[in-house]
Amino acid sequence: QALAELRSVARGILPPVLADRGLAGALSGLAATSAVPCQVDVDVPVRCAASVEATAYFLVAEALTNASRHSGATRVAVAVHTRDGQLCVSVTDDGAGGAVEGAGSGLVGIRRRVEAHDGTLTLTSPPGGPTTLTAELPCGS
Repeated sequence: QALAELRSVARGILPPVLADRGLAGALSGLAATSAVPCQVDVDVPVRCAASVEATAYFLVAEALTNASRHSGATRVAVAVHTRDGQLCVSVTDDGAGGAVEGAGSGLVGIRRRVEAHDGTLTLTSPPGGPTTLTAELPCGS
């Protein structure tokens, strides 16, 4: 039981799919299992630090979960690229908008992960939509 718990914690820190398939493959896997149709565009020619890729992965997973549970979205677009040593991640859904951080939201945890890398997280979600979650993370941290 202790070994199973340790494996669960390790997967929560660094999902094995990142090591096996890289960031593009891992995000494509998330999109394939999303309850909301999701388009993924990843243009990252080099690998970033494993913890940065894990943060990007968890950000996308949280955004897809929120889109399917709360927004009423019919489509989600995920875009990931590098610019000036930064990994830029953007997730946009066409849902109802009005998303806020706090009150038990998983977005608070994502913000903490992003800020732990000296990155930035922006949530734009006006009433009526769309909702966009954007993060910029230093590739090497």
